[in-house]
This record gives sequence, C-alpha cells and structure tokens, in this order.
Amino acid sequence: MSRRTLLAAAMLLCACMASRAAPEPIVIGQSLPLTGAGFPVANRVLAGARAHVERVNASGGILGRPVELVTLDDGGDSRRVAANLRTLVRQHKAALIVNCLGERACLEAAQATRELRVPLVGPMSGALALRAPDVRHVFSLRPDDAREADALARQLASIGVSRVVLLADDSEPARTEALTAALQGNGRQLTRITTDTRLDVIDKAFQDVAKAAPQALVLNLGNEVLDALGRLPASTYDSAPSTVATLSTAGLTQLTRLFRNRLVGYTSVVPNPEVARLPIVRELERDADAFIGPEALTFEGLESYLNLRVCTEALRRAGPRADGPRMGEAMESLGALDLGGFRLLFGKERHHASDHVEIGMRARDGKLMR
Repeated sequence: MSRRTLLAAAMLLCACMASRAAPEPIVIGQSLPLTGAGFPVANRVLAGARAHVERVNASGGILGRPVELVTLDDGGDSRRVAANLRTLVRQHKAALIVNCLGERACLEAAQATRELRVPLVGPMSGALALRAPDVRHVFSLRPDDAREADALARQLASIGVSRVVLLADDSEPARTEALTAALQGNGRQLTRITTDTRLDVIDKAFQDVAKAAPQALVLNLGNEVLDALGRLPASTYDSAPSTVATLSTAGLTQLTRLFRNRLVGYTSVVPNPEVARLPIVRELERDADAFIGPEALTFEGLESYLNLRVCTEALRRAGPRADGPRMGEAMESLGALDLGGFRLLFGKERHHASDHVEIGMRARDGKLMR
C-alpha cells in the first residue's frame, strides 16, 4: 500500500472518529431584541433559556446529541422576526422555535413558523389570535389575555377600586382591548388614555390621569415607552394614584422603580422566582448558579426556562430524526406534564397548556408582599 493511500485512510479514520466524538447538535432557535429598549428583557429571557440548555448538555445532551440554542437579534422590530426565523430554520436547521416577546413579534413568529412548518413553543403573549383553531403549530404555556385581565380586574374590585384609568400604547392592542373589557365590568368607571414614546405626549397623558382622579392606574406599555418614562423627572408621576397595576410584563422591575411610593399590583403567569416554594424554582436557582447568573432568576427567566424544559422533553420524544412535523406530534404527545410543581396539559386539541395566573403586589418600598 502506498504512502498516499495510507495517508488517505488515516485521514478518513480521523474524520470518522471526529464525527463519532462530536455528534451533530440539535438546534433550537429564537429571535429576541438583543439591542434597543428591549435588551434588558431579552437578556433575562436568554438567561433562563441558557440555564436549562447548559444543564441538558452537562448531563449528556438529548439522545447523545448536544443542544445548541441559536439566538438572532431583531432589535425589537417585529418586521425582522420573520427573516430571523427563516435564517434559523433554513441555515441553522432549527428543529423548532422558542420564545418571542410581545404581541406583534409573536404574531409575526406564528406566521413565519407556519410557513416554515416548525412549531413555535412558548410565545410570551396571550393574544387570542395565537389560539385560533387553525393555528395548529403554536404551543403556549400561558393563559390568554382575557383570563389574565379578568384576574386583575377581580383583584381591583376586591380592594374597592371603582374608578380606573387605563394608560396604554399601541404595542399590544389585543391586550389593551382585553383589559378594557375586563375593567368595564361590574359598574367600574374606566377612562382610557393613549400615549407613545414622545416625552411631551407622555407628560400630557399623566396630566390627563390627574384630571380623571382614578383610584387605580392600570398600565399596558411596551419597552420603548417604558424606556422613555425613565427619562422624565420623577415629578411627572405625582399625579398617579396610590395603586398602580399591570398585567404580567417584562417591565415590572422598571415600573416598581418608577413608582416607588405606590402599591404596585401585577399578574404573573409563572410562579414567583423570588419564592423557592416549588421545586421548579429551586431547579432554576441551581442551574442559574451553576451556569448563568442572577439574570435568570426573574419572571421572564423562569418563563423561558419552562419553555425550554418543554422543548427538550418534546425533542426526547421525537427521537433522533426530529423535524418540524415530528416535533408537532411530540408536543401534542406530552399530555399531563409536571415540571417541578408547575403543571401543564398538552394534547391534540390542547396546544395551550396552562391557565395559571397569580396576583402579586409590591409595597411602596419595592418589597414583595405576596
């Protein structure tokens, strides 16, 4: 045998050994605003996702294959989401897409994943359009906006609030409509005020809040407006009533900082990550400490961590040849799933696995009350 033949055989053997040593990863893709006003939120979502992926890979991966989480930046522009998802599926070979932030981005993600024929798991939006009967490829771990808005309205009623101002922008119109319907019930007096990112418009909106003299101010604001709020003097918020409330929002930390001297009420669609009562919270704490850091120990981080837990369980069930159709079938086959005390129920006719809503309150000093 010639030296050239021996060299070729050796190279082939090395390639085969390398192939065995480094199996092809399973790719999970997500599009997040890694730049712009949404970055702090996206960073917490990414931290929660990475906490679970690192744990899976440290434990040997899935069916011997590592999991690769590929995240592309959409800058908070929902129009960039579809292009990112096409890149993730066609170039990176993502078997499924996880996470999306807000109503507009998630609607774009749902449309793109339908065309790409891959599941969308864990949209961080309760828009009813994501739950339409013909949207068969979307799998959610949170309740719809109407259920969440009703929980908040009932809590306000329980403390005697009958006059409410709803201050909203155009970032999540379906959620604003759900809040309007819920808050108008039971004889409450509701005033709607609209704002945008312009500082003079925000200032005028708070002047209008003062004129309405509500007992509670309910906020439904996107990342850009929340960022603008932080650039206004603290005196802008003097007109706000003693009670401020919001549905589950990535801006909760910022709201509690802006309205320091107010009682802030909020809904949550996952357990409170500051209270290690459930095993799932303790597991997140373990994985955050081991791999990521405190950014994962947030509401957004826990929701993302749960979404990734569901993804990896479905990947195990899909088998070694996981693709879009197999992943959809695997998601439906999950059935009743207990993730450390957080219970889900998937099925052929149940793609939205949780109706869990909690009410939380932070005192005027920012401390958790419940």
